[in-house]
Amino acid sequence: GFFYVIDRETGKLISAKGFVPQSWTTGVDMKTGRPVEVAGQRFPKDQMALVTPSALGAHNWHPMAFSPKTGLVYLPAQEVPFAYQTDPNYVHKQGAWNIAVIAALNAPPNDAAATRTLRATLKGELLAWDPVKQKEAWRVQYDGPWNGGALATAGNLVFQGNARGMFQAFDATNGKPAWQFDAQTGVVAGPVSFKVGNTQYVAVMAGYGGAYPLSTGFPDGPQRIQPNGRVLVFKLGGTATLPPYDAPELAAANPPKDVFTPQQIATGGSIYEGNCGICHGAGARSSGLVPDLRRSGALSDAPTWAAVVHGGILKDQGMVSFAKWFSKDDIEAVRAYVGVQAKFLATEAGSTLAAKGSAGK
Repeated sequence: GFFYVIDRETGKLISAKGFVPQSWTTGVDMKTGRPVEVAGQRFPKDQMALVTPSALGAHNWHPMAFSPKTGLVYLPAQEVPFAYQTDPNYVHKQGAWNIAVIAALNAPPNDAAATRTLRATLKGELLAWDPVKQKEAWRVQYDGPWNGGALATAGNLVFQGNARGMFQAFDATNGKPAWQFDAQTGVVAGPVSFKVGNTQYVAVMAGYGGAYPLSTGFPDGPQRIQPNGRVLVFKLGGTATLPPYDAPELAAANPPKDVFTPQQIATGGSIYEGNCGICHGAGARSSGLVPDLRRSGALSDAPTWAAVVHGGILKDQGMVSFAKWFSKDDIEAVRAYVGVQAKFLATEAGSTLAAKGSAGK
């Protein structure tokens, strides 16, 4: 969450400033170049710490941009807190996703109002930063993180796509909107500009994905997910349009009729959140990039579920067997937990969240 300015010739630290809220540090020690930590943020074994920025960072891989005209850096920034607490039952499993913390702490609750409250803590912005003054010049606020990379042009514009599917241009000096285009899917890539003959173009890869939409339990609505990405290219006076967008028809929730014990559900929740949620979504809430297990036909049939998760019959489609790490009883416990999430989805509150996105818009 720091913006560092470093001498390009000597490597000496010139300045460092936080550009998003930070829970774990009070700033950078200019003598050592290291952050000054807040006590308790290394979460002692029996305590939980809510840390921001989290592992997704205040800025991830999405490209930044710099304009020599304005002297500003344009930074896709985000605020994604994460709850950390050491898992007392953690045992290293070779080849598994070993995080050693209680991942279930970050699963969204099965309560619509509480989910919306938590979702509101996840923020994203296009931040125009003055690296000399180490202060914000302006920002464009989004209702969620994981937005696209930035491009600054000689025409004093900044281009950026966002998670909701809008590809936009802003005035590089003051951030006022100049233009937008509905890409029909989230845009996370960085745009590029090029010239052919006397015509200048701007191109961007449209298609949503990556660590945040895969793992989050707060998707922005599966209706914005396209099955395939595409390159969009623009020029002044261009007249091309996209074909009409047809929202995918989602299968209904498919909760099993089986009766599970509270222990099965608790065990399954721990296994799911620590191993499955990184792809299928926290709380089994998929963003649509991979199958939504709450709607899976296999969920209501124990033998089919076991054949997929334990037997690996879908390994050629990317769903490998987990038999190396978990027993059939463990796999059945995961089915119990996902079944609970499917029952919530089948309720009016759950289906409303799924249809509108967890922001409740």
